[in-house]
Amino acid sequence: MDFNRPSLRLFLALLIVALPPLIAFAVISVSAADWLAARGLGTGTQLLVGAGVTVGWAALVATLASRFAAGEAISIVEIVERGGGARDESEPLTDMQRRLAMTLDERNGQIAALAEVVRTAPITDDAVAVTRSMAAAARALTGDPTWALVVLRAPADDLPTGAYDPGPDAEVRPIDDVHRWASTLETPADGSGARHAVGPWGGFVVVDVAAGDDLRAILMAPWEGRPPPSPAELSLFALLGQHAATAIEHALLYVRLRTQKEELDRMAAIQSDFLRGVTHDLQTPLTSIGAVASELGASNALDDAARSDLESIIHQADRLRRMVGQLLTVSRLEAGPIVSRTDVFRVEPIVRRTWDALRAERQLEISVDGDAHLAVGDPDRYEQVLWAVLDNAVKYSAPGSTIQVRIGLSEDEGEPMSSLVILDEGAGMEPEAVPRAFDQFYRSPTARRMAPDGSGIGLYAARGLMRAMEGDIAVESRLGAGTSVRLTLPAERSTEGVEAPGG
Repeated sequence: MDFNRPSLRLFLALLIVALPPLIAFAVISVSAADWLAARGLGTGTQLLVGAGVTVGWAALVATLASRFAAGEAISIVEIVERGGGARDESEPLTDMQRRLAMTLDERNGQIAALAEVVRTAPITDDAVAVTRSMAAAARALTGDPTWALVVLRAPADDLPTGAYDPGPDAEVRPIDDVHRWASTLETPADGSGARHAVGPWGGFVVVDVAAGDDLRAILMAPWEGRPPPSPAELSLFALLGQHAATAIEHALLYVRLRTQKEELDRMAAIQSDFLRGVTHDLQTPLTSIGAVASELGASNALDDAARSDLESIIHQADRLRRMVGQLLTVSRLEAGPIVSRTDVFRVEPIVRRTWDALRAERQLEISVDGDAHLAVGDPDRYEQVLWAVLDNAVKYSAPGSTIQVRIGLSEDEGEPMSSLVILDEGAGMEPEAVPRAFDQFYRSPTARRMAPDGSGIGLYAARGLMRAMEGDIAVESRLGAGTSVRLTLPAERSTEGVEAPGG
């Protein structure tokens, strides 16, 4: 006889509570009837005493039984906390505990399988492949080969509507009356999204697969001839539906992002080709204009006014040539890393030559501190960077203001570095504009207001050139308090007075 069965234990408890008082009452009533009568204890009194004894006995038995039940409940809680895992083999399990442990093991396995499905969802594939994989996941997770995923609404170009079965070669079945009926079932009151329903075609389990306004789908399987799913099973199905919706939505977003990226790449390629073509087409006429103007300026027959006009033409042609050079640098940076020649040069003469070419109505102060040194890099590229930075300093500062250039020698991890800092007294930059100063085509609101004709490529090209020479460029600015730009290049220590290219 199995004393672990709950019904048998309940029957034994009732016998223990009822039989002893009844037997005692019967024995006393039969064997001591005269004695009870002699003491005036009638039948009513005897019944009252027997009832009191029975209640006391029942209370004693209930106390002992509650202790036993509490011990069993504690055992069940321990199993739940362990999740059906390892236990002490010396403690045998009751049938109820054993069934609970098996259920927990099964649920843990299903949750682990679902987590693996979510982790390996191929969202980088097209949405159709992801939808088929979700149908396959439903079949594998439940062990039921009848599940299908029916797409009711989705972006038509990325995911056609219809019923999807697992397998890359499976055809997408058209939506039929069964699918339409299933899609009209009301969502459960608890909002879980999984329900069991019986209709004209029999019983079905239907699970919502929905995300946003674009995706509306259901997972469904026939459930005829089977017991209705338990609440735990419906919860698991609902969780599967949520993860399927997430995976499909991510796949749709990935497709859109990939399409947008391809379109942006195509437009960027067109833009680069355009810039490259424009720069090459502009360089030749600008060079010709500068050369002819220089030849005319060498003539002694020109009066002062004509000579001044020619000098203005030469200056503006040179300015345009430098701007075209920036555009060409941008197109080269987008095509790949720029390879610069390596030479040694003094920084101060290049600063003065660049400043003279700008012909700015500003004061220039140059200070040289620290040990004498030679910068290591491409002097032509460095001059191009200086022109862009000094041109900005002039453009965004008031006439008559002072621009300071500080040249020095610093160290970076023990290696000598040539440092040049350019400070202006201009309008400065907004705090949110400083991190974007080197973004291509970016111009802050203040810059657009003060110089509407700017291009927004000067600092972008300057950073590319400095990094190509294994140097760097950094900017610090505060609105209304001017801007500081720092250029660094590898350097070599030298003795004072050594001449080098660019000096």
